[in-house]
Amino acid sequence: MLLRQELEDGVHRVAVGGTLSAADADLLVAQVQAALALEPRGVVVDLTQATDVADGAFRELRRLSKQPSGWPRAAVTFCARQPAVVAGLTGLSVHPNRTDAVRHIDDRSDAPRERVCLQHTLDSPAQARAAVATFTERLGLQEIVDDLTLVVSEMVTNAVRYAAPPVVIEMQADPDAVLVAVEDGSPERPRARAAGPDAEGGRGLMLVDLLAAEHGVRPGPPGKTVWALLQRRPGTFREGVTPRHYRT
Repeated sequence: MLLRQELEDGVHRVAVGGTLSAADADLLVAQVQAALALEPRGVVVDLTQATDVADGAFRELRRLSKQPSGWPRAAVTFCARQPAVVAGLTGLSVHPNRTDAVRHIDDRSDAPRERVCLQHTLDSPAQARAAVATFTERLGLQEIVDDLTLVVSEMVTNAVRYAAPPVVIEMQADPDAVLVAVEDGSPERPRARAAGPDAEGGRGLMLVDLLAAEHGVRPGPPGKTVWALLQRRPGTFREGVTPRHYRT
């Protein structure tokens, strides 16, 4: 097996050439998982130059599909051309070439969502809180509104204080969780800042860590997306009610 890696526009490409045995697949999966730990936009597993893939290798590759992925988490996509390889990856995100695989890195689900462009001002957190109130009321998510409002307010405050415009908030209501993502124009990752006992700020990341089941940073380019996932009680989503998908 020949293994090559490269990074472009926040997407890792792991390319395989030649024969891929089950033992080789262990190494490939480890490389992909290491790339995912760096929180890229996504990882493309390029099998277009793979001439022979063992059945055991397909089983190992399917392990990658069992971990959470897709926007705003890093997505894993595959590209392959050999009919036998494509057939062995049935059910996964497989594309005929690298360009198509990268294009689908940013795919969204069909879950109800709202996207709001905010002003880059001190009023932005208030605008974000109003957007959360509208979104949660429309979908009947009052049980999560307090935590979601706090997380969104902290994330937007950080974007205004420490990043560059534009600032965009996107919320997505999945069956068991609500995802919130805040885009800004700065590639610099957020970092925890020292806060004394009397300080009025500096605890935003700690609050997000406390309230969110998952959170992370997705590179732009040119900026980044800071995101958090808050779990919610099942059965609280109003079926058939769909928010406006985009609002500015």
